[in-house]
Amino acid sequence: MSNILAKLQLRDYALILLNVEANPDFSPEDGDQVSSTMGVNFNFFRKDGEPKFKIELDVNINPLEKDFKKAEYRVHIKLWSFLEFDPSFPESDILKLLIPNGLAMTYSIARGIVGQATGTSLHNKFILPSVNFVELINDRVAREKKSRKRKLVKK
Repeated sequence: MSNILAKLQLRDYALILLNVEANPDFSPEDGDQVSSTMGVNFNFFRKDGEPKFKIELDVNINPLEKDFKKAEYRVHIKLWSFLEFDPSFPESDILKLLIPNGLAMTYSIARGIVGQATGTSLHNKFILPSVNFVELINDRVAREKKSRKRKLVKK
């Protein structure tokens, strides 16, 4: 019998912050598209060289008042997830699998929490929009490279 378990396992998660605010004045006109502004931030931490990781995810929907006035909800969620690789998984492949998949797993949990929290709210369930994590990661890597170059130039 083959092993159907993935090499990366979600071991636990913890909700750190959840703020959900329904806009009581929101009333879309027929056919109007609801738009939201969104920010996503994340950090990865490794436990003492072991194949165990923590992801800190921070998602902010409509944080500015001007954006919230045109939307159904303002949402801020911070979530930690704890993931672990099978010890037989090659060290050289860990980051390739962890970064996109660990983020997607953590974001899925956040999506469920927000959906559940808004399910009985004024404007019904709000589902976090899909995020292009590859683009988000590439942007972050580019910003960090640029920041490192600036620091080298200043010295």
